[in-house]
Amino acid sequence: MYMYKRTLTDIISTSFKNGCISIIYGARRVGKTVLLEQIRAILKRTDLVVFNGDTSEAVQALGSTSEMQLSSLVRPYGVIFIDEVQRIPNISLALKIIIDKFPEKMIVVTGSSSLQLARGARENLTGRNQTFTLFPLSGAELVGNEPRFKASAFLETQLVFGGYPMVHTLVGNEERKRYLAGIVEDYLLRDVLFLERLERPENLKKLAVLLAFQIGQEVSLNELATALSMSVKTVSRYLDLLEKSFIIFRIDAYSRNMRKEVGKSKKYYFYDLGIRNALIIQFQPLSERVDVGALWENFLMVERKKKREYARESVSMHFWRNYAGAEIDLVEVVNGVLSAFEFKWSAGNARTPKQFKDQYGIEATGIHRDNYLDFIS
Repeated sequence: MYMYKRTLTDIISTSFKNGCISIIYGARRVGKTVLLEQIRAILKRTDLVVFNGDTSEAVQALGSTSEMQLSSLVRPYGVIFIDEVQRIPNISLALKIIIDKFPEKMIVVTGSSSLQLARGARENLTGRNQTFTLFPLSGAELVGNEPRFKASAFLETQLVFGGYPMVHTLVGNEERKRYLAGIVEDYLLRDVLFLERLERPENLKKLAVLLAFQIGQEVSLNELATALSMSVKTVSRYLDLLEKSFIIFRIDAYSRNMRKEVGKSKKYYFYDLGIRNALIIQFQPLSERVDVGALWENFLMVERKKKREYARESVSMHFWRNYAGAEIDLVEVVNGVLSAFEFKWSAGNARTPKQFKDQYGIEATGIHRDNYLDFIS
């Protein structure tokens, strides 16, 4: 069993608030159950109970909205963990009943899809919840307490096979390929297809495959709709489902000059490059690939996102491009202050487009293999 220390373990263990439920989102197999085990080890509470939302027993027990039944169920416990809650009907209402009745209890729930849980939280748990996202292993989590220079040893594995915890315990790349292929086939879209009625469910995976070939590129909804023989409205809905299932995330264009700068375009990146490569069945080593630049850009984007979100920092992430074709890979905005970054696989000076420098008065920092650790950890 893998037991990488997760960054969220200490954060959640020390963030308990009276009358507040902790909700942990994250894709299946990303390590939510192990995270609960790590939190449990820190708390050392004997009055703790764990419910598994994938079991019929948990669905039946927690699917009730009877205050008497729920009170009887949870009264003996001070700490309540509910794993994979998305399949439990009326769970957000049940949680509201419990936390209203027993505000002193520590309740932590996990979900592999934010579809219904987030909707229910808005309706029933406003002001009563704090949310966290558990990502695949970060570079910092992989290295742990080892010297930082050892991070380079993990880099190619992260770019080709991603950060799912089990991937880094398997011996040999063939085992890793089979494991990731199994996730794509059996788990990746399972909760979406269970929770949502889709007219053409097979197109959800096809859309993910199309996006896998376009990481780092601006995405045209019209082109995707044509490729899939679907309406733009349906493609937009499917993209939203992939985002809420923690498969992809979106980066919007940044602009203060709509006449000269692209302002409405979007790029999509994968939360895990192993999943991306499994979707298109491309696990070649970096020395044999033509998409190393795209992999590097995706890797830095998601690692930066992990760093910012785990630190609970309020940051908006964008890319920048003008109509003349000049680009900046990442523009971060923190309290109205901009920072710009250019991603290069090989070391070298980042070139800041003159138009960007004139408009915003800043230079872009180049991020490459020699300095990326400071950027992501």
